[in-house]
Amino acid sequence: MRLSTKLLVISELVLLVLAFALLVPTRSGMREQVTVDLQNQLAAIASTAALHLDGGLHQRVVETQDANDPAFLQLRDQLRAIRDVNGLASDHIYTFYFGSDGLLHFGVMPHEGDPFIGDVYELKSHHQEALSSGQVTVTGLYEDVNGEWISAAAPIYSSAGQVVGLLEVTQPSEAYFARYNQLLLVNTLIAVVGIAISSLLGYLVLNKIVIRPVDKIHKGLEALGEHNFNHRVDIRTRDEFQELGEALNVMADQLNVARSIQAGFFPEELPACRGYRMAGASEPCDATGGDYYDAFKLDDQRTVVVMADVTGHGLGPSLIMATCRSALHALARTGLEPGELIQRLEDHLTPDLTEGRFITMILGVLDDDGTFTYANAGHAPAMIRTANHGVTHLDSHRPPLGVIIPLDGEELQSSVHLHPGDRVLLTSDGVNEAQNPANKQFGFAPLERLIDNLEMACDQVVSTLRRDVGTHRHPRPADDDLTILCIDRVGVAVAMD
Repeated sequence: MRLSTKLLVISELVLLVLAFALLVPTRSGMREQVTVDLQNQLAAIASTAALHLDGGLHQRVVETQDANDPAFLQLRDQLRAIRDVNGLASDHIYTFYFGSDGLLHFGVMPHEGDPFIGDVYELKSHHQEALSSGQVTVTGLYEDVNGEWISAAAPIYSSAGQVVGLLEVTQPSEAYFARYNQLLLVNTLIAVVGIAISSLLGYLVLNKIVIRPVDKIHKGLEALGEHNFNHRVDIRTRDEFQELGEALNVMADQLNVARSIQAGFFPEELPACRGYRMAGASEPCDATGGDYYDAFKLDDQRTVVVMADVTGHGLGPSLIMATCRSALHALARTGLEPGELIQRLEDHLTPDLTEGRFITMILGVLDDDGTFTYANAGHAPAMIRTANHGVTHLDSHRPPLGVIIPLDGEELQSSVHLHPGDRVLLTSDGVNEAQNPANKQFGFAPLERLIDNLEMACDQVVSTLRRDVGTHRHPRPADDDLTILCIDRVGVAVAMD
């Protein structure tokens, strides 16, 4: 059997499997969506209608002879208007009241026949939930002898705010699912026709028009996954494959630009600080990342250093990081202490921290006299090595930015005096949480050993840590951004070399 024939047979089998795999979840998903749409519609009708009914009038309707009471007539007219506006049948909207006998009784109904006020109705779970919670409740699909139904019940309130009854709306699902079944049939026919056409044109399509372009597109996607944004997809078929290849090339260019722009947010060269040496690096696991480190001079004696990590990685966190950087550079010039500066930064960024996002951050000021004043907003790893106390972790002063917890009486910052030979190491959690193929994390111990190794200069610490994390993770790809900032306190003469 020739390869083209094999490809044709395989392609047809694949198409059949794909059609089945698409139709089955589509059927289930469409049915669920129809159910949800109907539930939402009935809940809206029930809750809106219940709000328009006068609970005081409803309390007056308890017996059959109340059918001539103005209260019943007014409520019946309201239900009829609601029925007509929403296209309901007469027996699909009605009210109940809870009698002194502890049973559920019919109240008002809009149909034209004799009213059955006071007739007992079976109390169901959604009725009990609506009565107890005071909120609209909706059933799932349920069956009876007349078919499948969905019902919604909403509480009717008196002017005193008490639940005095229930309004129920029911709808049969048959009409809704008829449209769904019709659409499903159309999709099935389209799938069958598509498979038939592909059988006739399979050889030409697969061997000459599809396989080669798909292979090039696949290689292009692999290059994007490896962050090789200089790879180009060269397809000249004058069809959608060529457009897709060109789109991948444009995407690669845009990602390359995005990465270049974000790289520009990090300092090209860390500032020269009297009595300090610094080194840093950042590796996003995607084209862009949510990690941020920086160091910039406030004046001749003071330097701001910062390490931050926006939850997640990719374009969204990178945009938040860019906003964070701009705000920090502006606020740092106002003379605020690190603790106050983080609080002001949180006030500025909170509107952007949606969908559960937050930012861990440690922000400090290095003074030429060796004072390191810092505020830690839930960030780790953050370590310091001093001759007197060895390696210690810098505790948090407050939760991450975007996690709103009262800070009454809390210390917002701390200060420590650094002597020559002392070292500060700040990293993102992409370092200590990097996992090997056995899901073992890199951990804190290697960081503690590196920070305590004074034979290494700060730039060697950074390069060694990047190498060790990569070795630990190999061949597993990075699943989080990796960022490192190492600060050594040195003698003034050494720092100026």
